[in-house]
Amino acid sequence: MRVRTDEKRREIVRVASELFEEHGFERTSMSMISERLGGSKATLYGYFKSKEQLLAAVLLYDVTDQADRLMNEFLSSDDLREGLIKLGVAYMTRRLSSVPIANVRMVANQPSDSTLGKEFFERVLEPAWQRLARRFELMMDQGLLKRADPWVAAMHWKGLNEWDMFEKRLLGAIRGPDLVEINRASTLAADAFLQLYGPEKPKKKARAKG
Repeated sequence: MRVRTDEKRREIVRVASELFEEHGFERTSMSMISERLGGSKATLYGYFKSKEQLLAAVLLYDVTDQADRLMNEFLSSDDLREGLIKLGVAYMTRRLSSVPIANVRMVANQPSDSTLGKEFFERVLEPAWQRLARRFELMMDQGLLKRADPWVAAMHWKGLNEWDMFEKRLLGAIRGPDLVEINRASTLAADAFLQLYGPEKPKKKARAKG
């Protein structure tokens, strides 16, 4: 029964995400969601008490699932530079795709007294970035990265990869991910990150004269 309940919850979240993207949060009603699901509103409200609660679940599932995938992408490479490039490409390709952009717009369009944005950051985004920070900290412990504040390192990595592409996509200046630009940005970001945080190379000993 528990498995079926989790499956149903995920189905509701998936359908809600589709409708939010198609019609926007404000124009999507709980009736529209239950109609597409093929069930009753009573069943829908049994899982989610409000549309805002459902939106929070959409955001949580999307970011958590993608964070898992991105971390696996990073860890699949034996070479640090290659892993950083692969992580950057995967992150920015997803970051600039339609669903994450629609989600950010929905959160940003909430009333000023809404706590949804704050909760989204504290419960979803921050923990996802903390995972990368912890991975960087482990690599620092292993001597693969220079010792530094792991959270600052994660935020530097984020900024190096995003360039101005996220703002352009959010504001409609570009229509979607440009893989050529993303690959270029991710490669340059990996090299810049390793310049900042790569392990210090041992100094060569001066040869004795004589």
